[in-house]
Parts: sequence; C-alpha cells; structure tokens
Amino acid sequence: MICQSCEGKASVHLTEIVDGRRRDVHLCAPCARKAGVIPAEAPPQLALDAVVQSLIVTHVGELVSELADLACPDCGMKFMEFRAGGRLGCPNDYGVFARGLLPLVQRTHGATRHVGKVARRLPAARQRLRLRTQLRNSIAREDYEQAARLRDQLRVKGGDE
Repeated sequence: MICQSCEGKASVHLTEIVDGRRRDVHLCAPCARKAGVIPAEAPPQLALDAVVQSLIVTHVGELVSELADLACPDCGMKFMEFRAGGRLGCPNDYGVFARGLLPLVQRTHGATRHVGKVARRLPAARQRLRLRTQLRNSIAREDYEQAARLRDQLRVKGGDE
C-alpha cells in the first residue's frame, strides 16, 4: 500500500466509518505521527516486574507486596508461586512466609494454632493418642528407652495401627 500523503510505503492502516460510510486511510509512520495517529516517540520501556509490583501494591496491599519479593532460601519458591499453586515447596516455607500464611490459616480454620486431634468418644482412644504423642516426643529427644516402653504400651492397648 502507498501512503495517501507522501506516496511512501504505508505502514499504518485505519478504517473509519463516518456518517455510515467506510473510509480507509493508509499512511507511512512519519505522516501518521504528523496526523497524531501514533505517538511522536516510542513508549518508555517498563520492566514487567516493576509493573506487576505496582499493580500488587495498588490492588492487594503492602503486605502482599513485601511477600511478593520473598523467596525460600532452601527450595527457591516465591510467595506468589504458593498463592498461584496453593502448595508450599518445603517445610522451611512455613517460617519464611509466616506473615502471609497466618492470615490465610486464620481465615480458613478460625485459629492459627494447631492443637491436634482430640479423641472424644472413648477414654482408651484418648490414652492411645496421648501415648503416640509421648512416643513422638521421646523419639525427637532421642530417648529411645522411653520410646521403646511407650511403643510396647501402644501394642498392648491395640494402638499399633
């Protein structure tokens, strides 16, 4: 196509409808700039990260903006990856993203502290649960003699499932 102003090669093609009539306009870049159809200079190059960060702060808030920059030093997962996927990458993420996770847990569960299951029906079930907890704690403390005694008690009570 040829520019309708200067006879150069047209690179801007417009279709206007005025009073029900269709009108095609073909212009080269300099003539289109003169006519005000395209900006005089190229738009500034913005870093995508800066644009996304600005949108996050504007629409979500300062806390999420701070969390968006966080990444786990162990697994490399970023908080926004967790938000998008719903899964954490490693156990260390709970500590790294604590400021963002606590409000989610509070909203979902109504509390931020897990106290574990409680056996309500049978006293024996409650006793087995208590023994299992003591067994885990003994193993964590590396008190293997106590752990062996607790394991034996669980086997007698039928708690070795």
